[in-house]
Amino acid sequence: MRAVDRPRAHRSRAPPGAPPNIRRTDECGRNIRVTTAPKRRKRRTFSLRTRVAGAAAMGAVIIVTLLSLISIRAIERNNLQQSDQQLALASRLVLIQPVIAVGLVGLTGLNNQIAVTVRDDGSVVATSPTELPDMPVGSHTAEVNGTPYRILTTVENQPQGRTVSLGIPAARAAEATADQQRWVLGGALLAIAASAALGWLLAGRAVRPIVDLTRQVGARTAFGDPANPQPPVDGSGVREAEKLADAVNTMLRRVDQAQGETAAALETARDFAAVSAHELRTPLTAMRTDLEVLRTLHLDEAQRTEILADLQRSQGRVETTLAALERLATGNLVNARDHVDTDVGDLCDQAAHDAMRHFPGLTVRIDTDAELVTRGLPAGLRLAVDNALANSVKHGRATHAVVAAHRMPDGRILITVDDDGLGIPIEEREAVFERFVRGSQAGKGGSGLGLALVAQQAQLHGGRAYFADSPLGGARLALELPSRATPSDANR
Repeated sequence: MRAVDRPRAHRSRAPPGAPPNIRRTDECGRNIRVTTAPKRRKRRTFSLRTRVAGAAAMGAVIIVTLLSLISIRAIERNNLQQSDQQLALASRLVLIQPVIAVGLVGLTGLNNQIAVTVRDDGSVVATSPTELPDMPVGSHTAEVNGTPYRILTTVENQPQGRTVSLGIPAARAAEATADQQRWVLGGALLAIAASAALGWLLAGRAVRPIVDLTRQVGARTAFGDPANPQPPVDGSGVREAEKLADAVNTMLRRVDQAQGETAAALETARDFAAVSAHELRTPLTAMRTDLEVLRTLHLDEAQRTEILADLQRSQGRVETTLAALERLATGNLVNARDHVDTDVGDLCDQAAHDAMRHFPGLTVRIDTDAELVTRGLPAGLRLAVDNALANSVKHGRATHAVVAAHRMPDGRILITVDDDGLGIPIEEREAVFERFVRGSQAGKGGSGLGLALVAQQAQLHGGRAYFADSPLGGARLALELPSRATPSDANR
């Protein structure tokens, strides 16, 4: 059998800098090439101290450069002025007899220090060994035989057509200028270095409060104890650091407050869930027992009817509990924007008529002020009054009730529900407002959430709910609401 050469698969190589490819296999064993995105390089940042030192150095560079240019220009101009002054002094002697002065320059050996050239109508009539070029009247710098000269050309006190040129070598002035420029540049570099070093030192002292503030913030624990709040950070020493510390402390206080509220909400939710599960477990267990009895035992019609009625009561209790829990959860989501103008008198009147229709054995009398309007939650206030009347009948066995609503002298509104029922013992008057708590006089079938809903509505309105003795001999449930101006009141 001959071996068959199989063509090799061509492997393409990724170009340099391309993202790496990762080979994976799918469920069928086929290779899948996955291209990963390249990692972005983190941008390099500099410390505030480095930035301040760099800014100081850049400022020094700009200032020193400008001063150096001005100084160098001033040095050059000063050296030229000195050369011009020397030529002016020499011209006072030369201009008396220029031709004779040329000979004297040669005899005295001053050729290397001064050169003189006399021209009549452009023609040289006398010159020193170094002949100066013909130039316009005034002071100029020119090269003569490769050597720079400062030349003064004048016609002062000379016959018509004669010009006298005096020149001195500018090499010494150039050397002096170069030396002085080197000193200026050296001083400029030292000034820049000193500015950078001084900026580094001063920046360290300037940013020290911010560094300390950063260290204090970093030392704080992520989750503090709401009962023992952590001390605020201190940014004293620099106004900017103090403002930053104030902002950080404000933010940290908000974070601590939010953590405390979150912890409290979680704790409340745990307790609420545990108590809710316990309250729902009892009727559900009873329903399961009744269903087991119906499934396993042969019952007569009367027993079967009794068990079905028990099932219906348990099912109603579960529905009542779930409905109350839903109302409590809805109340927790209410905010100030949901408050509207509410006619408390009209609300109490409707609640009283509905209660007498729902409980035929109950008589309710209304006693409210006229035009008793406040900012509130109509559904919430109606729920509170309805629950108060329902508790009077179901648990207090009341037959007569009085619903009153009046505005007090300080502007508050007081809603009271009095009944002639069994009343509530003094030691239970605060506890019955808690969730799933029933009083000793409570009847069967209650969820223990009715008065909790009343307390919640009072809290949502910024007021309070409490029990007191009733003139009718039973209990008085009072709902106290704070004074809240309505838009209609503001327009009066």
